[in-house]
Parts: sequence; C-alpha cells; structure tokens
Amino acid sequence: MLRYIRNSKTISGRLGDELVMMDIDQGKYFSLNPVATRIWDLLEKPLTIDELCLILMSEYNVEPERCRLDVNEYLSVMVRMGLVQNSEG
Repeated sequence: MLRYIRNSKTISGRLGDELVMMDIDQGKYFSLNPVATRIWDLLEKPLTIDELCLILMSEYNVEPERCRLDVNEYLSVMVRMGLVQNSEG
C-alpha cells in the first residue's frame, strides 16, 4: 500500500496557522494553507491516503469522498513540489 512521508530536506516554520517551508536543494519557498499544514504535520510518519482521511474526517466536518479527493490533490501537489515523497511499507 502506498504511503507518503515528509521530505526530510525541507526546513519549515509556523506563520500563524500556516506553514512556510524552504527546500534547500531547490532553493524555493512554499506556503501551506491550514489543511495542507495539518497533512504535513501528520506525515511525520508514513501514512496512506485512507489513514490521512480517517484522521482528517475526525477533525474536520468533511465527507469521505470530498476528503479523499482533496487529500489526493494536496499530496499530488506536495509530491510534485518535492515536499512529500512516497514511502514503501
């Protein structure tokens, strides 16, 4: 089952309820909205989309289908930006 985890080369810091990040290899800054920041926080350990959605649905008022679509979209962007990577296991 495909799991996701943070890229350990990314430096991050809080700015209110958002996260500001810098990827040293790319020399780029990123800002994550509160939901993306929560996903980032949860990806301290490898998790599947289903595991992420179970947690997020318990914290936010969101339908399972909407959660899955949104999390999949956030993860796709984060992987493309190099902030999150796939993890085996």
